This record gives sequence, structure tokens and C-alpha cells, in this order.
Amino acid sequence: MKLVKTREENLKENYLELHYDRIDDETNTVLERLRDTLKYIEGTFEDRKVTVAVSDIYYFETVDRKIFAYTKDMCVEVREALRDLIDEYSGFVRISKSSVVNVYKVKKLQGDLNMRVIIYLKNDEKLIMNRSYKKEFYDTLNRLQKGKNS
Repeated sequence: MKLVKTREENLKENYLELHYDRIDDETNTVLERLRDTLKYIEGTFEDRKVTVAVSDIYYFETVDRKIFAYTKDMCVEVREALRDLIDEYSGFVRISKSSVVNVYKVKKLQGDLNMRVIIYLKNDEKLIMNRSYKKEFYDTLNRLQKGKNS
């Protein structure tokens, strides 16, 4: 499979186009990875219904039994449970009892006291990963990294 990237000035929206004779295993793997980035979730922002691309979400958090999705610009209340979000969308992993982070939005990790980890996100927010979730987090990172190199 070859990749052709073309920069086009003044595009309103980026787009991908796939040309194929048949869909082989390699192409199918690429399509599977893309499907997650093209998923959307509905929620409420400032008393309005909104639809947000899952790939735009930095993390989910439970506050007062409500689930919030945090993007670069918004905090959207969603109806899904944290466990369902982890199961439904690849790249999301629990970092505490009340938080799930999008590993694709992590900028860097730094050790902290009591074996916790500070997670710096690409939007410059910081989250704390509790030590009991470190193994699951690193296992997810390793699994996604292996899938990326396949």
C-alpha cells in the first residue's frame, strides 16, 4: 500500500480518499484504525445538544455522578458510563476511579510522589494517574504502539 499526501491551500475540511482493487488485510487494518477517529458522541453543552468527534476528546471525568467529556474548547456532559466509553473507543484508558484519558492526547508523563504519574495533555492540562491504574495504562500504550508498527 502506498500513501500519497497532498497539501491543498484553503481547504474547508481535510479528507481521505481510498482507491483499491480489493480490500486486503493491510487496508482493512488501516480502515479499522480510521473508524475510531471518525466516531462521534452526543452530549449537552450550555443547555444545547452537541455532537463531538471522539478524536477531539482529551478525557472523560465523573463529577457528582455525571460524566463530562473535555475537548480543547468545551466541557460536554454525556450519558455513557466510563466503562462503556473505554470498551467502545480504542485509545481511552482509565487513570483513576473517576477519569479516563485519551492516550492520543498525552504529551508527556512524569513520575510523582507515592508512585502516581502526572499526565500532561496536548492542551497543557495536567491529570493525575493513580498508581493502581499504571499497569493498565502502560499495557494499553504498548498494545497501541505495536498496532501502529504492524
